[in-house]
Amino acid sequence: MHIVWDWNGTLLADLDHMVDAVNHCREAIGEPPVDSATYRQEHCLPIRRFHDRLCGRPVTDSEWATVQRIFTAQMAARLPPVRTGVAALLFRIAEQGHTQSLLSLTADAQLRREVAWTHLDIFFRRIDGRHEPSTLKSEALQRHLAALGEPDRRRVVLIGDTTDDAQAARACGVRAVLHTGGFEPPEKLRTAGVPIVDSLNAAARLAVEQPTRTSEQPTIPNIVPRPDTRRHR
Repeated sequence: MHIVWDWNGTLLADLDHMVDAVNHCREAIGEPPVDSATYRQEHCLPIRRFHDRLCGRPVTDSEWATVQRIFTAQMAARLPPVRTGVAALLFRIAEQGHTQSLLSLTADAQLRREVAWTHLDIFFRRIDGRHEPSTLKSEALQRHLAALGEPDRRRVVLIGDTTDDAQAARACGVRAVLHTGGFEPPEKLRTAGVPIVDSLNAAARLAVEQPTRTSEQPTIPNIVPRPDTRRHR
């Protein structure tokens, strides 16, 4: 199997970072802060529409320029918070003979800086971030798969944390598994029509199942995160 991982909200436990960054943006345009529950409930793409929803009105072009500037500065200053056990999980998946790549709508240069800092880049056949502000996840996934050499899409699974991830996977003819610990609440994820799980470990276990069941039950590798002894600084 080939697993395409999402970054923010999936391999990273960065909901608090995102809420804080959004609140800095909102303060700059004269709007009150939001809490994490509101962030998750209103989260959507494209991001400008997300800010429209949080404000209860369309943000102006001038406000949007301010939001983009402040959000970019907030992201550039942060240290990416990798979920506990991620390095061990990615290692175990690779050890079982599966391949992995990373796709995000984070700006490509920022994504590459963050991944390099975490030292997780060794696990990915390819890393792709966003090159244009208006890029849709489905468009990015199509290009990502093409750059990978068009793997058999029946053997590709996207693991993410939003309904947008599920929609992108469906548009590209690949499976999706969503986990509940990211940017959108479980009740919203259930509308996506794909498997929903509560951990990355569970997501990985589902991802490596055969997409088409036969009379013989597939063997599911025992993917158990080992303690990550590396020290992130």
